[in-house]
Amino acid sequence: MDGINIWSGSDIGIGAALTNPTELAFRKGNIKKCYPVTFKGVNFRDAESAYQKHKSPDMQESIEIMTEIIECKLQQHPRLFEEITKRGGVEWLKQCRHIVGVKNSRWEGYGLESNFILCLVFAYQLCSE
Repeated sequence: MDGINIWSGSDIGIGAALTNPTELAFRKGNIKKCYPVTFKGVNFRDAESAYQKHKSPDMQESIEIMTEIIECKLQQHPRLFEEITKRGGVEWLKQCRHIVGVKNSRWEGYGLESNFILCLVFAYQLCSE
């Protein structure tokens, strides 16, 4: 299956569910349930709020934090992990993109050129072990 754009505005449910700001996707009506995340013992309304609390100005550190948060999300919402697997796992994720329209975003891009997709791949792989 072809990759999709993973972002809060996706009209494909899994595309909106895999993004970090799922509360925004929920408010937009693109997903029908919320995806709260518990990270480092603290409950957050979504992965984006966890990331905003823990982000770093250092990109490598931010990638590590983002990967940890997404790993927690996939573990806590196994249906998301199953949906990625059903679509082809890492190979499917590599075909996806994260284009949200934020100028000079360090997360946007196509496939592994997107730091967000890269984190999603790393987190999926960690959950697969």
